[in-house]
Amino acid sequence: MQYMKWPLIGLALAGFAGQAGASLISIGTIPSTGNGIGAVNTSVTFQNTGTESGCVAFNGTTATAGAGSCPGGFTGGDEKPGSSQTNVFTASQLGFTATNNFSNLVVLFNGNEGGNAGDQPITLNSLGLSLYSSTGTRLATFTTTTSMDFAAFPGVGNAGFGFALDAAQASAANALLAANPLLQIGTEANVSNAQGGAETIQLTTVTNTGLAVPEPGSLSLLSMGLLLVGISVRKRLQL
Repeated sequence: MQYMKWPLIGLALAGFAGQAGASLISIGTIPSTGNGIGAVNTSVTFQNTGTESGCVAFNGTTATAGAGSCPGGFTGGDEKPGSSQTNVFTASQLGFTATNNFSNLVVLFNGNEGGNAGDQPITLNSLGLSLYSSTGTRLATFTTTTSMDFAAFPGVGNAGFGFALDAAQASAANALLAANPLLQIGTEANVSNAQGGAETIQLTTVTNTGLAVPEPGSLSLLSMGLLLVGISVRKRLQL
């Protein structure tokens, strides 16, 4: 009977590992009060009715937008032109330091489908964060894994719904940054159920995204696995 414990241990540890396998994880509403589109770190703004999408990349010289700037799975084509609305950013422009880096970066999706109780719903089908070398080579793209439905937002420049890299992906991004100090950061998004307002993707940093350590549920699962390991080892030693 003691050998039956090992599958349980494996399931517990596998459950913990699965929490770290995602890329961009939703972390809720993040305020950016008092800033208009041009005053925040706006990566891309896009606008259409029904389905809409926007991508911004780096070609080795400047930011580029449109379908040709999208990684696989994204379409582009609805970007609004202008340097205040289509940008890539370096780590220094985002205020990165040794302790404030990709572990603190938040990608903000900011829908703008109305400004009152009659707001229309909107669906974020996919959101991406892409990293580029100083020569324009795409080094990595981190994406959400599921679509999300939203009912309302408090308005562009006031707050957005945040997504952050999990601990493993943040570590991978920081390693790319260490090897490419002039790394450029762009974003992309696909949206449906849009009502004609302008959607914005912004970049900011926060003190703690809440994803740097395992969630309580994951810790409980891991603890259970370790407890079962201890029980099994003790019984085997008593034989």
